[in-house]
Amino acid sequence: MKKLIPALIVLVFISSNLYSQTEIITSKYTKPFFSIDADFGYALPLFDLSGSSIKEFYDLKSYSTSAGYTGNLKFGFTVANFKWTQLRVKLTLGYSRFMGTDNVAYSFPKVTPGWPTTTYPLVQTSGESTINIHHPMTAVGMDYVVFTDSKRTSLFTFGGDLTLTGMFGKITDQRSGYGEEYNNITSAVRFGFGINTVYTFRPASWMGINTGIRFQMSNLLGKTSAAVTEDRDIPFNDGEDLSINPNLKSRNIGYFGFFGGVSFYMGGKK
Repeated sequence: MKKLIPALIVLVFISSNLYSQTEIITSKYTKPFFSIDADFGYALPLFDLSGSSIKEFYDLKSYSTSAGYTGNLKFGFTVANFKWTQLRVKLTLGYSRFMGTDNVAYSFPKVTPGWPTTTYPLVQTSGESTINIHHPMTAVGMDYVVFTDSKRTSLFTFGGDLTLTGMFGKITDQRSGYGEEYNNITSAVRFGFGINTVYTFRPASWMGINTGIRFQMSNLLGKTSAAVTEDRDIPFNDGEDLSINPNLKSRNIGYFGFFGGVSFYMGGKK
């Protein structure tokens, strides 16, 4: 009997420990009611946002950028729960910046009223020229969430949204031995859409680590063009207007985003 009691105690301890581990392994994370995603990554300019030289901007062919970065803060609210999925309404606040650099300058002066109806000679010379396009945006849409395991530690998100973007920028020309010349690209409000796919792993019920891709077409609606009315201020000029310049045709602004970040979850039920 004396030997049996310690054996029973050990057996009870082992059983209790195994039970506790089983409970931990099989317990489910919640399907969250509210989520916040914070992401940052690389942005690849597409369509007429991308160009091979600064000269293409002055020739009204493209916006001459070759690389960029993007960051987003997304808020999600669950509107429907299913066995393995969720449907969320989302609000996204984002900012992207696209850059281009040319290892030559173009002797381009400040623009004056009338350009691009009135053109200037574009002479290539030694120096450097740059362009920066800022791309803040707000988006409203839906996310469809698919949990891939019974514990809900792994999930894919497929989403789409409508975007409101305000784009503006600056272009510089630095000839060797001279001061910097610059022109502003004035603000333009445009409407478009975006789609994204995101994979998230949840190491804890309240947070996750995510990675994903996004395609965005930023100026589907609202394109316009106009001649310069103030020194150094160039309208965004993405709409066709051959009466201003025969080369001023419709231009499309889009990008692919490749990003990663963290997600935070609140509320919900198992």
